[in-house]
Amino acid sequence: MPNRQHSISSLPEAEPAFYRLADVIRITALSRSTIYRRIAAGEFPPQVSLGGRATGWRREALQTWLNDPTGFRALATCEIRRGASGAHVRHVATAA
Repeated sequence: MPNRQHSISSLPEAEPAFYRLADVIRITALSRSTIYRRIAAGEFPPQVSLGGRATGWRREALQTWLNDPTGFRALATCEIRRGASGAHVRHVATAA
């Protein structure tokens, strides 16, 4: 049996930058409660705020999880620092 990897880019419509919960459920075939349980355990990418009460999942984070669900590691820290030029630089560390 060939190893068939899922890909978000195989969806027929243009790729959005963020996916809402209904899309994540459809793409991953996980239930709502399983998604939130895995987020709490650090086994699934957490949603990000889109403003107000709206949340979504980054396309890249979902693709990373789809490529290797068992090897996924949630971020331990993510902080924004100022670079030498004064620009914001995101510093990310993964969980051990």
